[in-house]
Amino acid sequence: MTDLSVRLFCLPYAGASARMYEAWARKLAPSIVVTPVELPGRGSRAHERPVAGTEALLRDLTAFVTRFCDRPFALFGHGLGALLAYEIAARLEWRHDRVAERLYVSGQGAPRAGAGMDELSRLPHEPFLARVRELYGSARRTFADPEAIGRLLPLMRADFAIAEAYRARAEDVLHCPVTALGGRGDASADRARLAGWRAHTRRHCQVRMFPGGHLFPHTAGEQVTDMLATDLNGTGGFRPGGGPVRAYAPLAGRRG
Repeated sequence: MTDLSVRLFCLPYAGASARMYEAWARKLAPSIVVTPVELPGRGSRAHERPVAGTEALLRDLTAFVTRFCDRPFALFGHGLGALLAYEIAARLEWRHDRVAERLYVSGQGAPRAGAGMDELSRLPHEPFLARVRELYGSARRTFADPEAIGRLLPLMRADFAIAEAYRARAEDVLHCPVTALGGRGDASADRARLAGWRAHTRRHCQVRMFPGGHLFPHTAGEQVTDMLATDLNGTGGFRPGGGPVRAYAPLAGRRG
């Protein structure tokens, strides 16, 4: 039987591991092949140093995704992952003539052309920790452990620095539909900020709100995967034929 599954590349938020998507792989298989994309410095790549260069990171992530475009594909990213997913989608279109079925940008307002994010990564320790706790309140146990904080905060600073250095280009308007997702309790990515993604696609842009705060993909994960199943199985016309895989993006100098 012809394989008509769709591959869903999933990128994590600042400081997180792509392992957060492993439950999605089990839930959405076999018609949606969930492919988590691990960034350096966490999960299976915890032994690697975080990448400080935005361009180097995007170049390698795009090369990875291109290698795995063996079927129709979509991209999902949360927080920092949303910016990376958007940029990867744009590069695939303009440099490789590959258009995603859909781009999901979660927990992240639309980037402004030529403008970066607020410089959270440059805050002193205590204000930085307070802001991280505000965003990631559901993980407060982690931030009560000094040893965990010592391991996590440098990685989060590096990730936030990547997001802050990112500059959107006004000409990067996608030819795929965009769905912008937010948690109703997340003031950093409210409906108005999410609606700004409409300027980044020539197709339809939908805003979907879920219960919870910034980390709603964890607390409302069942609702999010139900939405993905409806979108990618229903409107895409796919039928079962694939299976879950675990694929982690290699950077330059590391064999994949």
